Amino acid sequence: MTSVPEFVAARLRAWGVDRAFGTLGPDVDPLIAALNGGRRAPEFVPVRHEESAALMACAHAKLTGRAGCCLAPSGPGALRLISGLYDAALDRQPVVAIIGEEPASPRAGDRRRAVSTADLFAHVSEYSERVTDPALLSDALDRVLRASLGARGAATLIVSRPVLDAKVPSEPRGEEATASPLHVHPPLRPLDEHVQHAADVLNDGRRVAVVVGPDAAGAAGRITEVAERLGAGVAKTPAGRDVLPDDLPFMTGVAAHFGSATAASLIRECDTLLLIGAHDFDVGLVSVSGEVRQVVTVDLDAGACPVDEKTAAVQVTGDVALTMETLLPRLRHRADRRWRHAVEQAVEEWRADGQVKARRFFGMAISPRSVVAELSARLPDQAIVVTDTGSALDWWSRHLHLRDGMRAILSRRLGTPGAAVPYAVAARLAFPERPVIALVGDGALQAGGMNELITVRRHLERIAALPPLIFCVLNNEDLSRLTWLRRQEAGDPRIPTTGEVPSVSYAQYAEVLGLPAVRSVRPGDVALAWTQALAAEGPVLLEFMVDGDTPPDWADTEDGPLAGQGLRHAIDTSSWRRRVTTSVSRRLGSG
Repeated sequence: MTSVPEFVAARLRAWGVDRAFGTLGPDVDPLIAALNGGRRAPEFVPVRHEESAALMACAHAKLTGRAGCCLAPSGPGALRLISGLYDAALDRQPVVAIIGEEPASPRAGDRRRAVSTADLFAHVSEYSERVTDPALLSDALDRVLRASLGARGAATLIVSRPVLDAKVPSEPRGEEATASPLHVHPPLRPLDEHVQHAADVLNDGRRVAVVVGPDAAGAAGRITEVAERLGAGVAKTPAGRDVLPDDLPFMTGVAAHFGSATAASLIRECDTLLLIGAHDFDVGLVSVSGEVRQVVTVDLDAGACPVDEKTAAVQVTGDVALTMETLLPRLRHRADRRWRHAVEQAVEEWRADGQVKARRFFGMAISPRSVVAELSARLPDQAIVVTDTGSALDWWSRHLHLRDGMRAILSRRLGTPGAAVPYAVAARLAFPERPVIALVGDGALQAGGMNELITVRRHLERIAALPPLIFCVLNNEDLSRLTWLRRQEAGDPRIPTTGEVPSVSYAQYAEVLGLPAVRSVRPGDVALAWTQALAAEGPVLLEFMVDGDTPPDWADTEDGPLAGQGLRHAIDTSSWRRRVTTSVSRRLGSG
């Protein structure tokens, strides 16, 4: 008879799960032993922290479209896993969590039973089930996986240790034993009357804006044709950055409060807005007084629609690619191209402004804009670029220009600090043939990313000869995003206990782990550092000492996404003195 762990491993593999991330513990040790990466079992990837395991599983799902998997023992391990699972839940990604459960024991007391695992995971999960009978495990595992994939969210299976120690009471035989549980469902066709209503609204619009999100992946060609026919400008949500390339002349950039001023203006000035697979769209961008917009939404399921029925003129539910194909013939070609020409001119000016800003630096400090701009100019084909929260997200949104075939992901809704390193590890394991670059701020790296550099070191032999895996650390010794938000509210406050980041040489830390590292302190060395790192193989940490007083666009322009919300432009004299002192000290410290 097959053991329960062997059966679970084989069943996960049949569902398309090829990798499970987690931590060790007596509650889950039998399952970990069965996850050996063979033909009938996923690979087990041990990580340093349970939250990282869930983040890696979420990144795996985002990049592959298949279910991610993570596991943890009960008690503290389960509690730490939950925070990472919310990343999958909020970003609508299929992730299955398997939680071990310690059997009741007089010696254990109430140490772990005091944590109600089932109750805690019920809130974050689309479906959660606890199994204490081996005979019920097979159906329960299928239900959890089906719920996760069907609802595109987290689902949880809680298994007691006695179950993992048991044998499977009865097994499917013959074809049933090897048959895949995956079923290819036909794409959901939208209602014809909804498509026609959407076409009527879009045809009546004079200034149409299109915003694409992650659920529009696979419909890029049709979306471009729709935009061309309507003479529309296009923007992307942060999670949809790689749906369309950035070199389209009508691509205005990222639509978000921290995104492109041109994208914000596009949405502010349009009279008709088409949201395509954009479940992470910031509806606050629509809530601008003085204009009444017609909003059309296209989503795979009704629950993904970012706006309510009162805001939307029509909501079309169906497969996005099929909906775009059905919609396109019903749209009239707009002869009046004045709106499109205005959009393209604004895009051209916005890009030129970005190039000027990227070349600008103060004294001897590196501009963080130039770090990302120089990377963008050298991005290899098929690259995967991951960003963390904080100011790294600002430069990723503004200065990173993606071409066809490139990927870009982030922790969008939850905005987990430190997610970029786990995301990059998952990307490297899922796509060993593609270059992977992670943009990380020093605060985010200290929030958890440093732990998972140990995981990178663990796999060094495996990944040393692969295309580059680059961890780019923007070190300004400050929580820059929070600092600029405070400046926006109150001038130029510096609160050391809440804004400053403890000084650490991340390059030295990487070298202690046995990872190659480069520390750059001069503006003139940025391009060379990127050229050498991208030409190398395996992992490398690039630490750039950047100027924390370089303002992001949303804090630097009157017509930015946050215009009219109390932005203070003045930087007082203490700030200027700090910039000079920081530049000189870094220069002297570099020898």
